Amino acid sequence: MSTDPSDVYAVIRSGGKQYRVSPGQRLKLERLDGAAGDRITFSDVLLVSGGGEVAVGAPTVDSASVSGEIVEQGRGRKINVFKYKNKTRYRRLRGHRQLHTAVLVDEVSLGDQTWTAPVADEPTEAEIEEVEAVEDEAAIDEPVAEATDETADEPDEASAEDTADDSGEDTEE
Repeated sequence: MSTDPSDVYAVIRSGGKQYRVSPGQRLKLERLDGAAGDRITFSDVLLVSGGGEVAVGAPTVDSASVSGEIVEQGRGRKINVFKYKNKTRYRRLRGHRQLHTAVLVDEVSLGDQTWTAPVADEPTEAEIEEVEAVEDEAAIDEPVAEATDETADEPDEASAEDTADDSGEDTEE
């Protein structure tokens, strides 16, 4: 459509919570069924705003849907749940990591109108060659370690004789 996708948004309900989403946005939701790479459609849309119009549902907008792709299934940061009762020596410490699903929203649709996320442009061959040339120049500028000689690890014969003379030993020549 002619409307900029960044001006379009929808409010969806998932996992007992409401989220404001727009095309191209990545969000973390409560755990949903599916593997990474699967398509998912949210039909529980509460509000859609796009093209200068706002459609509010009662409680949902019938002709609206939001679709996206599951990016990953994961677990959140660990939180400690600590129970304590005073004067009774009662302490319980448990950890918890909440399961979540990361979703990349691709499109928001309302009836016959559909707004999609802008597609990232593939780099052209000229841009790829330019990046490779810059990487080659950077590799040339890096200092190169010099090769060491095997004899560099062994002390010189002259210095070995000097140390023997300095140690106070009598040497006969």
